[in-house]
Amino acid sequence: MSTDLATVYVCTCCRQGEDADLRPGAQFLALLRERLAREGLGEFSVHSVECLSVCKRPATAAFAAAGKWTYVLGDLDAAEHLDDFIVALKAYAASETGVVPWKNRPPCFKKGVVSRTPPAGFGADKG
Repeated sequence: MSTDLATVYVCTCCRQGEDADLRPGAQFLALLRERLAREGLGEFSVHSVECLSVCKRPATAAFAAAGKWTYVLGDLDAAEHLDDFIVALKAYAASETGVVPWKNRPPCFKKGVVSRTPPAGFGADKG
């Protein structure tokens, strides 16, 4: 069983604009990994994924953890949102259910939510 507080999945597939080599997710992923390592935040796993199916809103990333709601965020810009993304990640990890109150969300978390998915087994006991 993982001891990670949260896992981040970053889509590295989508391209932006006419430049086939410009992949905002790949840039976001590299800078996120660098920042987390520099700040000693190894309790977060960060993984590249080929597609989160939010191609019109690159860069896209998801927060996930066992027993918690999963969030998918889009329109992430590494230069503009990296600091706030890390604040959001910490708030997510600190939450018992993964639900972060609106007032505690940085702007990229308020504006960028694409979806929120319940944890596996959610409501299974409700019949």
